[in-house]
Amino acid sequence: MYQKSPSSLIKHIDFMILDLVCFLLSLFLACAIRLNNGDIHSLDTYQNLFIIIALIHICTSIFDNNYKGILRRGYMKEFFAIIRHIAVVFAVMLVLFFFLKASEDLSRLVIIYAAIISLFVIWIARTLWKKYIHHRLEKNPRLMLLATDLAGAERILSQFRDHMIDFTGKGIALIDSGGDSGFASDDRPEAIDGIPVVAGADTLLDYLRANAVDEILFSVPQTSAIPSEMIRQCSLMGITIHLEIISSDEMGGARFEEDIAGLAVMTSYLKLITPGQAFLKRAMDIAGGLVGVLLTGILFLFVAPAIYISDPGPIFFGQERVGKNGRIFKLYKFRSMYQDAEERKAELMEKNEMKGQIFKMENDPRIIGSGPDGTRHGIGHFISTTSIDEFPQFWNVLRGDMSLVGTRPPLIGEVREYDIHHRARLAVKPGLTGLWQVSGRNNIVDFEEIVKMDTTYIRDWSIDLDIKILFKTVAVVFARKGSK
Repeated sequence: MYQKSPSSLIKHIDFMILDLVCFLLSLFLACAIRLNNGDIHSLDTYQNLFIIIALIHICTSIFDNNYKGILRRGYMKEFFAIIRHIAVVFAVMLVLFFFLKASEDLSRLVIIYAAIISLFVIWIARTLWKKYIHHRLEKNPRLMLLATDLAGAERILSQFRDHMIDFTGKGIALIDSGGDSGFASDDRPEAIDGIPVVAGADTLLDYLRANAVDEILFSVPQTSAIPSEMIRQCSLMGITIHLEIISSDEMGGARFEEDIAGLAVMTSYLKLITPGQAFLKRAMDIAGGLVGVLLTGILFLFVAPAIYISDPGPIFFGQERVGKNGRIFKLYKFRSMYQDAEERKAELMEKNEMKGQIFKMENDPRIIGSGPDGTRHGIGHFISTTSIDEFPQFWNVLRGDMSLVGTRPPLIGEVREYDIHHRARLAVKPGLTGLWQVSGRNNIVDFEEIVKMDTTYIRDWSIDLDIKILFKTVAVVFARKGSK
C-alpha cells in the first residue's frame, strides 16, 4: 500500500502540537515566575491569553507555512525560524490585546519571560523530536530504487540531496531505451554519488524479487522509449512505480501525478491510503499488540511448562520471515514442533498437501506429541489448532514488523520460488490474521488462490474490512474452523 506524501502542515502536525504545548508551558512558567503564583486560573486576562496564544499559533502555522522543510534545517537555521515564529505570534497577540483595550491588564515582564522561555523550550523540543523522527526513518525507511541512465542518476540524486530525507536510496539500475544498461557488467560503475549500482535492465526484475524495495522511480531521456514491459512486470509485483516524463499504459492499477524531490512524476500503486488511514491502522495494531502481549504473558505461565515437559528446550520458536516489500524480520511463536522440525521438512515435502510455494500437512510428525506417523494429538497439536502458538506474534505487531490483519508472512525459501505476480502479496505488512485465515485456511490448498485472496485484500483494504476480519478471526478460532 502506498501513502501519498501529505502537505507540509498535515505531515508535520506533530510539530504544531508540540509547539502549542511548549507555548502554553512557557506562558505558565512566565506567570508563575512573575506573579509568584502557579495557579493563574483565577486571572481572567491570563486565561484568555492562553486561548489567544493557542489560536494565533495555529493560524500562523497554517498561513505562514512555518514547518515546510523543518526536518532538513540545521540547529542555527531552526533557532532563527523559531525566533521568527515567536515574534509573529507575540506581535499579533499584542496588537489584538491593544485593540481589545486589554493590554494594560498584562504584565510586560510576563510577555518578555514567556517569549524568552518559549524560544528555548521550543528549540529543545523540536531538536529532540527531530532526532526521534530521523531515528525512526533510519530504522524503517521507504526504500526506493532508481532506474535510469548515468546522466539521469547524477541529476536525480542531486535533487534527492536537496529535497528528500524520508527516502533511502536502495540502489540504482542503469537502463536505457534499448533494454540494456549501456555497460558491460564488468564496466558498470559500482556506485554513483555513494548509491550502489545494483542492476542493469537484464537483471532488474531478479533484483526486485530477491530484495526489499518499496518503490521504483523510472527516468529515461525524453528522446528514449519507455521500458514498457519492465514497468508492466514491476506493476505485477505490486511495487509502487513513479515514472518521470509521461504516463504509460503499461502501468497497472490506479495512478496520479505528484511531485517527488522537485520531479514531476506519474505514480502507479496497488492501493493508496491516506495518512489518517495509516495512523488508524497503526493505532489499532499498537492497542491490539499491547493487549496481546499481556495475554501472551498469562498464557506463558501455563503453556511453557507443558511444552518443556513434553520436549525440553526453548519455549519460543523464532524464524526469519519476509515482511512488507521483502524486508526480513524474525517471527516468534510458542514452539509446537520438535527442535529438528526445520531439518525434517525436506524429507516430508512429498507429503505436502498444498499446491505451490507453501508447505502444510495434516498428520505432521514434527509436531510435539504427534507420534511417528503424526496421528497422535499431544500438546503441540493442541496449541497449534487453538492458535495459542500464534500469540507471541503480538510482539511482532507491537514492534511494527507485522499488523493485526494482513497477509501470511512467507518463509525466505518460499519467496525465492515466487513468480513475478506472487510478489504483490508482499505489498503490505504480514498479519496475524487475514482473508485466507478466515476463509477456511486448510480447505484452500492452491497457492494461487491464496495469492488472489491477498491481492483482493490489498486492493479492497479499509479499516472496516480489518475490523470484519478480526471479528471473523475470533469466531473461527473459538469454533476451531479451518485448523487441523
